[in-house]
Amino acid sequence: MNAHRQTWTRRPPLIVLLLFGAIAIAQTQDAPIINFKLPLFNDDGYRTGYLRGAQGIYSNNSDIRITDMELSQYSGDAQDAVIGSMESPEALFRYDKTGRSHASGPGSIMIENDTFRLTGEDWIWQEENNRVVINRKVKIIIFDEIGSIIK
Repeated sequence: MNAHRQTWTRRPPLIVLLLFGAIAIAQTQDAPIINFKLPLFNDDGYRTGYLRGAQGIYSNNSDIRITDMELSQYSGDAQDAVIGSMESPEALFRYDKTGRSHASGPGSIMIENDTFRLTGEDWIWQEENNRVVINRKVKIIIFDEIGSIIK
């Protein structure tokens, strides 16, 4: 597994915690934050992520709905390079009392980095095993060679 993928897999839990904290502090229940932007940084002060949404709606202590979600992942170093992205028109982030979280969306999702683009509909991200399940219209485009099988 390359470093970009390892970095990507560690970011969603942090993003969920920061998102819940930021929206819960700033909002009353069911009142949307319009056109929000949430930059994420590592301990060295370098950007690791940038979450944007048309609306963030804090429903209760465990649910936040985001419309027009765009999440960019950055290299976390002086290069400040974008190394991956995820987009969905609607995402529901749920954080449970055990500290686990997951996100889901009934519509489309697009996940992309320098080696692949994955698209589909009706998706779920699970923090516990850190995977994305896409239930319909799954399509993957691979940009790199796959050993001697596909070049």
